[in-house]
Amino acid sequence: MFIFYGSGSFLDGLKQEESLHDQVIRQLAELTEAYVNTSEVGLILATTQSEDLTWLLEYCNEHGAETTPFIYTTDPDPDPDLRLLIPRTIRGREAAAYLSFIVDYYDKLPPYSIFIHSNVNQWHNDLFGPLTSTALRNLRLDAVDAKGYVNLRCKHDPGCPTSVHPWSPSQVDIEGNDIRAFFPEVYQAILNVGPEKVPDHIGNVCCGQFAVSRERIRQRPRADYERMLKWAAETDRTDSFGVGWVYEKIWHIIFGMDDIYCPGYEQCRCDVYGWCGPLAGTGKTLQAVRAPSRLSST
Repeated sequence: MFIFYGSGSFLDGLKQEESLHDQVIRQLAELTEAYVNTSEVGLILATTQSEDLTWLLEYCNEHGAETTPFIYTTDPDPDPDLRLLIPRTIRGREAAAYLSFIVDYYDKLPPYSIFIHSNVNQWHNDLFGPLTSTALRNLRLDAVDAKGYVNLRCKHDPGCPTSVHPWSPSQVDIEGNDIRAFFPEVYQAILNVGPEKVPDHIGNVCCGQFAVSRERIRQRPRADYERMLKWAAETDRTDSFGVGWVYEKIWHIIFGMDDIYCPGYEQCRCDVYGWCGPLAGTGKTLQAVRAPSRLSST
């Protein structure tokens, strides 16, 4: 069967749709290029050229100059006309983008860096439905000031109370040559520590979306993040998926939190999003954490 399309055909519509997609990407790239270290918030994400980022453009336009997107492409052959940022490696996907941003902008970081996934619908956005944009609108920057690092998710499952036991891999992991079987070695290489610093247990709320203050990022020198990128690019212990999995398990440690970092659900909900009560059953209202600097100014 042969199908012929006229000038107002489906193919023309497809081209127009592709053009609109490219326009969104280019407008976001222009916002990035206009960054002069005056924005309060940076939104960092990895994407492929085909993903729809209309939601992100709408969010950035809504918040004006206070918010800047930093979009890294993980396509192996990116289109230079789209002007997306290029990570220093694409192994690890979002991890490569996150670390590349820190290295690229270390000397001109915004006060708050929020690392997110590119698809607006995420199952692990747990309080206001699946939309990342809604979570961002409700995020309390006070909590980032006070803690230095906050996960955008509060529910413990999966990840808490523990999800990795570096010194106790399962027999299945050992026989399957899984990255879990090499976790002590990997941990030492990434964080440049001796075996005595490798914890027995690691636990944290999943899933790779979090906010970090500029001061907390700079508690480590740029060289630390360059080393982490080098490991991601060169390790032969795992593939790109495994690289991303490793970093998802230790972001909280990289940014100065305890090996097991599982804040209570209700307190997390209060601190991070201001949802403090009254609590069901008790009627109690919690107090949200606040940074000392903000307390002293009010």
